[in-house]
Amino acid sequence: MGPLNIGRDRVVFWDDYAVDTERTTAFERVMNPVKKECCFTFDQPNELFSISYSCIVKDEQGYKMYYQPWYGDKSMSPCVCVIESRDGISWHRPRLNIFKGHDIEENNIVIERVKDGCFVFYDTNPACPPQEKYKAVGAALMLHPDGETKTSLCCYTSPDGYHFTLSHPMTRYGTFDSLNTAFWDGSRYVCCFRSMHNIPGTDNSELLDLGQIYSHDKVWLYATRDVRIMYSEDFRSWSRPELIEFDDQYDIPLYTNNVEKYARAPIYVGFPVRYCERPEWTKNMEQMAGYAVKKAATERIEPRTGRVSTDCIFMCSHDGKHWHRFNEAFLTPGYEEEHNWIYGDCYLAYGMIDSGREYYNLYTIDRHFSFGVERPLNRYEIRKDGFACYMAGGEEKTLETKPLIFEGNELHLNFASSAYGYIYVSVLDEKDSILSGGESYEVFGDSIDRQVFFPEGFELGAVKGRPVILRFRMRDAKLFSMKFE
Repeated sequence: MGPLNIGRDRVVFWDDYAVDTERTTAFERVMNPVKKECCFTFDQPNELFSISYSCIVKDEQGYKMYYQPWYGDKSMSPCVCVIESRDGISWHRPRLNIFKGHDIEENNIVIERVKDGCFVFYDTNPACPPQEKYKAVGAALMLHPDGETKTSLCCYTSPDGYHFTLSHPMTRYGTFDSLNTAFWDGSRYVCCFRSMHNIPGTDNSELLDLGQIYSHDKVWLYATRDVRIMYSEDFRSWSRPELIEFDDQYDIPLYTNNVEKYARAPIYVGFPVRYCERPEWTKNMEQMAGYAVKKAATERIEPRTGRVSTDCIFMCSHDGKHWHRFNEAFLTPGYEEEHNWIYGDCYLAYGMIDSGREYYNLYTIDRHFSFGVERPLNRYEIRKDGFACYMAGGEEKTLETKPLIFEGNELHLNFASSAYGYIYVSVLDEKDSILSGGESYEVFGDSIDRQVFFPEGFELGAVKGRPVILRFRMRDAKLFSMKFE
């Protein structure tokens, strides 16, 4: 395999894509977002039972956050609602009143009835017709070209993000009972959705529709919730769905996938929720602060509900099919209190909002299964490129890259060190020899964009376009990303 041609692309240190792991002694570490404040309260009658599947859309007006309230009456289909913000800090509920007859003070419903898992995005494809700039993806009953009406993953379209029309089916091979995501990645549409594998009596390579999956006895006891991916040029004809693959040996049930194209580097990121179901009630559950909430959820919904807890992990991919997954939690339910440690914790809203500073804003809608209470929209901050890193503790470690070909004349780092810590960068040829003058001055501090300087007489621009290796020596420091400019 030849050298990586990174050009001027940002390289993020979240996996071994650019890292020579045999020569690297620094270790990987997933980072955690920092909880800040409640920036909105969901308090309308249809929001007091449960809320799921929030997703953020950036458009010319600012930000819209779509979400799906569930009614306590199982005979009533959930709807899709929206709140809005200019800055991601202050949110308000628009008075739309598109649909009548709802006992809601400020009617912000945009889709009156959905079956499950509705996701909305703004289509940035330049060829997208104006009347389809907003698309929603969710489970619905639709007639297929073969003449059968089945529950499928379907597309809704809208010109303004408020008035949606059910348009066409996308695929019927899955379960779709989660936040099924889709986006334009610059060259094609990508869709990631929920299905299941390890279904008794089936081959995991089989394409099964929802009816076939649920026809198997006790499927929920044996099958594993998973994520499938498919592609399209026009959002109508889709490739054969494939099960995404991970570089670890675990088969972990995943709920929401939250897969998106990362804005600062050519890579996909995902923030899936891990579904953790304990087989029976234990003394530990009875001691938890939210024991009463767990019991109420079990009695009101189904027995497994109170035995389930959820958290969120981080994963990344360069092709959408093969993923590097961190098995340490990105977000946990936190210290035990009345309303957490239950099914629905850590459901990050899809998408992140650029603060205009060094961090992104992330959000959760909490108190998922606390019935009859208001629900907070909590804001979190995460460093740009700071979802994971390579790091060193109190002893010096090294990170060595694979051979790279770059463009540009300057090297910039996103990094953090202690006062005691440091990073030094060496530029090597393919024979592992440090180029003359190619050892940097010390880098220390905490910045998402710090230029690395070398002794006078050494010019990075003189070696651009030819293979080089970078060696980072670091102590008590974290390296998040690098970019040549």
